[in-house]
Amino acid sequence: MHLLLLTAALATGALAAPPATDVAPRSTRTRKPPMKAAVTGVVNVNRASEAELRLLPGIGRGRARAIIARRAKRPFTSLEELARMKGMKGVVRKLRTHLTVQGDTTLRPAPP
Repeated sequence: MHLLLLTAALATGALAAPPATDVAPRSTRTRKPPMKAAVTGVVNVNRASEAELRLLPGIGRGRARAIIARRAKRPFTSLEELARMKGMKGVVRKLRTHLTVQGDTTLRPAPP
């Protein structure tokens, strides 16, 4: 019985889909922030300012402030010590060539 009613409703168009609108669907993707410029040189994580730390890809305001707060208690003795901070292991692995715990900060934007 239900099958007959369903068939009749489909035949008459009673269960047709609502008409399409001309409004385009919103994109569900979020906008990514622009990529940071490539850099050359190294950053001494024990002496660098927040701005110098933030030049590195993967280091934003939060991570830079966390590094500064941690080194205020006790300077880093190795990059492995920095990597043990929450959320820093992958960043240290990617940026190892640009990080140091002694010497001067020589980080500059890479020439084009």
